[in-house]
Amino acid sequence: MSYVLNAWYVAALADEVTPALMSRTILDNPTLLYRENGRCVALLDLCPHRFAPLSMGMIKDGNVQCPYHGLEFDGTGRCVHNPHGNGATPSALNVRAFPVVERDGLLWIWPGAAAHADASKIPDYGCRVEPERRTVGGHTTVDCNFRVLVDNLMDLGHAQYVHRANAQTDAFHGVKREVKVETGAVHNLMTFPSAAPSPLVQKLLGGTNQPVEQWTDIRWTPVSAMLNFIGFAVTGTPKAASLNSMGTHIVTPETATSCHYFFGASRNFALEDSAVDDTFRAWQKQALMAEDKPIAEAIERGNPVVRRLKLAPAMLACDEAAVRVNREIDKLLLAEAA
Repeated sequence: MSYVLNAWYVAALADEVTPALMSRTILDNPTLLYRENGRCVALLDLCPHRFAPLSMGMIKDGNVQCPYHGLEFDGTGRCVHNPHGNGATPSALNVRAFPVVERDGLLWIWPGAAAHADASKIPDYGCRVEPERRTVGGHTTVDCNFRVLVDNLMDLGHAQYVHRANAQTDAFHGVKREVKVETGAVHNLMTFPSAAPSPLVQKLLGGTNQPVEQWTDIRWTPVSAMLNFIGFAVTGTPKAASLNSMGTHIVTPETATSCHYFFGASRNFALEDSAVDDTFRAWQKQALMAEDKPIAEAIERGNPVVRRLKLAPAMLACDEAAVRVNREIDKLLLAEAA
C-alpha cells in the first residue's frame, strides 16, 4: 500500500495521550504515543535491539524502558541507557521519532522525512476549541481503506438514504450543489431549499415544524482531513445567522484495509445544554457507527471481487467532489514518488 508520507495526519485526540504508554498503528507503523513533561511524544513502537514493542515496557526515571532487555530511550528516541556490556549507546540503538504538533485538541503526526515537516500546513480546526462553540466527538476505527471513507464523507448527499431516520428531508431533490477546487482544498457545497425540517433538525430546533433552510458544506485538505459545516435556520434567516455545527471528520490510514476516524461536532448553540450534547452523541453513534461504518466495511470486503472482475465504478452527478479529491491524492502520490 502506498501512502503520502510527507503530510500531516491525526494520530490521536489530544486527551487520549497521557503519561502512560499507548500504541497506535499509523500508516502501517506501530507508533508509541505518550506525554513527557506534558509534551506529546511519538516514537516507532519497536526496540532496535530485538524489535520488541516499547509500549509493553514502562516509564523509568522519565525514559521509556524496553520490556525485553531494559534499554532506555528519551523523548527524542535517543538510547540513554544500556545495562549490558560496557553500556555503549551507539546511534544504531536510537529509535525513530516522528514530528508531532498538538493543536485544536488534536495530535498531528508527520510520518515522512522530518526535515520537511512544516506545521503551517496543518489544516485549521480551531472551531473545536473556540469558546463560542461546544464540541462533542471521539475516535473509532473502520475496517476499510481510508479512501473508501473519504469518498463517503465528500458526498454528504448519502445522508438522505443511509441516515434516513434522522436526516431525510423533502428538500433533497431541490438541492443545489457546487464543487470548488483551490490550491490544497476541495469544497463540496450543498444548499437546500425551504422545506419541513428533518427529524434531527426538528429536534434541535425544539420540536418546531416550521419550514427551514439548510446548508451542508464540506472541505477536504490533504491528505484526508475534512471539515463540514451544517447550518439550519427558519426560512428567511441568512446562512451567517444560522444555528450550525462545524464537523471534524479526519481519516488516518491504519493499514491498507483499516483506518482511524476522528470525528466531532462543534456547535454554536445550546452551549450549556447537556441534553443537546446527548443528542449529538446519539447522532454520532447511530450515523457514524451503526450506518456509515457497516457500509464502508462492506464495500471494502467486496473490493477483491471488484478487482477480480475488473469492474469500474459507474459515476453519478453527486460523485464530482469525491472524484476530484481522489485525483488530488493521486497527484500527491505521484509527486512524492518522483
